[in-house]
Amino acid sequence: MVSDAAADVFLASPLLHELDSASRQALLNTLVEVRVESGTMLLEQGQPYDHIAFMIDGRATVVRERKGRTEKLATFTAPAVFGLTTFFRTTPPDFSVRADTPVWLLTFDHHAHALLRRADLNAAEQLALAALRHLAGRFDMLLDKISTDMDTQPANSSKTNEWANFRARLFEEANL
Repeated sequence: MVSDAAADVFLASPLLHELDSASRQALLNTLVEVRVESGTMLLEQGQPYDHIAFMIDGRATVVRERKGRTEKLATFTAPAVFGLTTFFRTTPPDFSVRADTPVWLLTFDHHAHALLRRADLNAAEQLALAALRHLAGRFDMLLDKISTDMDTQPANSSKTNEWANFRARLFEEANL
């Protein structure tokens, strides 16, 4: 169950602004409210995670352990959403998310998804489309960054060719 205060914050958030009000309410009815302290691991690299987390208050850092070192990938400040890729795929995440401050979340797991699909199939579809749009936006940002980096390199440099080949693989390879 979600408190009235959490519902007010969530319903006013731009995170799911494309959902109609009935779908937002149906989604809200399936969410679980969670509050965690600073330093709490919200999502752990390599461990199963079947939630979408809507962060309605707080800040968290995304890190990845790779080749014996820790890479900081991003910092999320509410409102934010994470866990989309792990929710829709069965592979564990290759990154971790740790709370930098006390964090207030609304979580949505596979059981909640099944309940939402039974209660309001339109809401479940709108949530999936919102997730797809969000991920597509991130993909567009990646492509823009690649193009910007390529623009700073001399024509036909090895770095430009490397980025061009990587960009082509994003579109050509299904298993990348």
